[in-house]
Amino acid sequence: MVTLALDTSHPTGSVSLARDGALLGTETFAAPSSHLVALGQCTNRVLGAAGLTPRQLDRVAVVTGPGSFTGLRIGLSFAKGLHASTGAEMVAMGALRLLALPQLEKANRVCAMIDARRGEVYAAIYDRDQEIVAPGAVAPDEWLARLELAPDLFVGTGALAYSEMIRDVFPDATIAGSDAAFPSTAHLAIIAHALPALDEPAVRALEPLYIRPSGAEQKRLRAHAHPAEDADG
Repeated sequence: MVTLALDTSHPTGSVSLARDGALLGTETFAAPSSHLVALGQCTNRVLGAAGLTPRQLDRVAVVTGPGSFTGLRIGLSFAKGLHASTGAEMVAMGALRLLALPQLEKANRVCAMIDARRGEVYAAIYDRDQEIVAPGAVAPDEWLARLELAPDLFVGTGALAYSEMIRDVFPDATIAGSDAAFPSTAHLAIIAHALPALDEPAVRALEPLYIRPSGAEQKRLRAHAHPAEDADG
């Protein structure tokens, strides 16, 4: 089974290719404004280096978020386009779970944290392959204060951004380095052949996992809640 995995949830995106759990290649790309172009180019290069064409894909695995609103829409649209044009099955995984999975090979309880900007993080906690604290968008100090069980390891851009705060609250925990800061499409490509494929209704219904409203949506909601105040401003 040949699987292409792609992630556009972060400013640094990536694509990886695997056959039956063996990695064939991977590429990363930056510049969120050009994700659509870069994603197609990297996909072509990874496939070409392996001597394959899109028609030979059996599965497309996509990271659903949370993360960059624009990036997530691009990645999901690209994955659905490949599914429609090639007939490849689709699988999906959240960015926080994918951040945690490689670390669960060396830690029992992992907190995945993505820097969500605006003084917040997207965060969740995983124990082996189970989600024990569901994803949320919250201020990092509030998140750390409400944790009842101490994670063994923190991973992600949020963990790096708030590493000092984490060490103050959980001095015995490990903070994964920058090499593990982004979801690993290499890991996803390797394991995707063993994941359940989405049926056609699930593919059609699949949407990005945003967790919180976009800036534009938040502004619209504020205007709806306080029309006079917004007009005066």
